[in-house]
Amino acid sequence: MEIRDVEGPAREEAVPVLIDSFVGIYRWHAKRTLRRVSHVRGGYENGELVGVSLLEDLAPGVGYVYYVAVLRAHRRRGVAGTLLDDALARFRARRTEIVYAAAEEDNLPSVRLFESRGFREIVRDEPSWKEGGLGAWGLRSKMMVVSGEILLGLRLNPPGTSVELVPARAVRP
Repeated sequence: MEIRDVEGPAREEAVPVLIDSFVGIYRWHAKRTLRRVSHVRGGYENGELVGVSLLEDLAPGVGYVYYVAVLRAHRRRGVAGTLLDDALARFRARRTEIVYAAAEEDNLPSVRLFESRGFREIVRDEPSWKEGGLGAWGLRSKMMVVSGEILLGLRLNPPGTSVELVPARAVRP
């Protein structure tokens, strides 16, 4: 699978993936997010766009995975994991310290995907959630975590650690 940026008018190619992946308010929000998010990465098999990741830098050192979506016909083949690995490599290269994502509590495949990459649930009674810092209200409002979803987080590059510099467009295997 080839992963590359999906930019400008080419982003419209991702709409069928989102339609196939989501229903209701999630479909509406995913399509809206596709048009305004900073980074869209596409997974292509034989020239066909089969999956996308929608990514954002929320603040210096803070990244967010809005969506990872895969056409139903291509699920359970590692596409979502490859897109998430690519997203994490991109965030690491940009020296992102922490990455967040949200998933519906009952969407076990999505939750398990994020947990398989080291994400953990951020519970609402954690000090960072209540008192500011990386869990401050401003960031949470950008994440659009709604009722029935859980917030997941992964610390990538703790402050003060050295990071191998990799160009933002590079993809690690």
